[in-house]
Amino acid sequence: MVSAMLPMVSALLPLALKSPPVLLSMVAALLPLARALKSPPEPTVAYVTQQLDHFRFDETRTFSQKLLVHDAWHRPGGPLLMYFGNEGAIEDFYGNSGGLMFELAPKLNASVAFLEHRYYGSSLPFGNASYGSDELAFLTVEQALADMALVLATSSEILGAADGPAVLFGGSYGGMLAAWFMLKYPHLAAGAVAASAPVDLYPGEGKERPFFDAGLEVYGTYGSAACEADLRAALAALAAAAKTAAGRDALARSFRTCEPLPDPVDGDRLASYVNGALSTLAMLDYPYASAFVAPMPANPVRVACGRVAAAPSAASKLKGAVDVFLNHTGETACYDARRELLAAPGAPPLRALGAIDRPWNYQACTELPLEPLTSDGFGFFVPQSPKALAEVEAACRDRFGVAPRPDWLRQSFGDGAQLAASLRNVVFTDGDKDPWRVGGVPGDARALSRDGSVVHVLIADAAHHQDLFASDPADSPGVVAARVLEFEHVSRWVARA
Repeated sequence: MVSAMLPMVSALLPLALKSPPVLLSMVAALLPLARALKSPPEPTVAYVTQQLDHFRFDETRTFSQKLLVHDAWHRPGGPLLMYFGNEGAIEDFYGNSGGLMFELAPKLNASVAFLEHRYYGSSLPFGNASYGSDELAFLTVEQALADMALVLATSSEILGAADGPAVLFGGSYGGMLAAWFMLKYPHLAAGAVAASAPVDLYPGEGKERPFFDAGLEVYGTYGSAACEADLRAALAALAAAAKTAAGRDALARSFRTCEPLPDPVDGDRLASYVNGALSTLAMLDYPYASAFVAPMPANPVRVACGRVAAAPSAASKLKGAVDVFLNHTGETACYDARRELLAAPGAPPLRALGAIDRPWNYQACTELPLEPLTSDGFGFFVPQSPKALAEVEAACRDRFGVAPRPDWLRQSFGDGAQLAASLRNVVFTDGDKDPWRVGGVPGDARALSRDGSVVHVLIADAAHHQDLFASDPADSPGVVAARVLEFEHVSRWVARA
């Protein structure tokens, strides 16, 4: 049934761009039939022999980089739809962020592939060796872009059936990589869809507070005005309580922290932990149950606001809200807030190689200083003050022996406006539920671009790169329309290439 309906859905998509709301509603009704593909087809697992260092001619070491491929829909000359893997095992993105690609591939006669990012999942350059700063030195944005360049330049050899133009897809950090790739290697891809990609988030731009506010405003818009007000008041109360020993003792009991909070810095870490959880819950406010980052119910912001309204105290309001994200299954015995700020001194050891916390925090310690992980790999936080950023830098020196270069990527690729002006054939999307949208390209990206082929879409009632997921009956009209637009652009890129 699903396969029979896909041609009809695909045929309606480009028409809906210039059609009245009735036709768009028809598309919205038909697209969910492809939801069966949310359980994606079984991939073929391949491995690329990848260069450890693309930029030194005296370095000849290689490693195996994982690639997931599905080419059942490919026809001669059909394009390659390539997902740019980001911070995690590639299977997570294949199973969650590839839905749009699987829905487009039959119509475009395309192959679908997902490249795992070096140092994540099983693409470990040094196997299971203990990674220090010397081994992690090859974990950079530039090396990741060059990995993709090698794969696309030799795709017919690696993928066999891939003989048409390549189109990149990426969400979050993967979307950043897809956009930056189009600037660095435009000859290797026909275009890119960069969803929820904060390519313009650098220290000194004053976006820390807007990020914080954008997250809380989601609770006001999609929960209730009272919920947002309660959370703001509760966060202020937490910050005040964290200044005293008695207050920290009370917070440790209320939040069931794994260890006491004896020092003021422990109170700061708990505040960052809670801020990170609230912001991440907001960005993951999908209208259906999801386990993309952590198991959560449908419309988790609404669920959290229900708990906030029922809780009697400031601390219990915050605890009830963050439990929706951090402990929906009830299996978490305690919150390990001492792991905050890049596993500060005295924290437990980092987890296994390939897990997100070690490699991503190294990246935050080098090129991405505003995007460190909160405790136990749950969520991200943007340091809200110079003091907090200084603590991140101190933790970087202690943990990895490196210091961030906060302006490096901006110097390499430009800020949001400069990037939009330099690119061609890129669709940027942001969901209005996603606080990371404050770091996206400007809304007038089309006007900034040289030929009008770079566009930005702010999607109403949409969470973090929700447009990349498989269609669902609960998707908002804004998400459906965004997918229509993406299909139209990708089809045009492929036809022109």
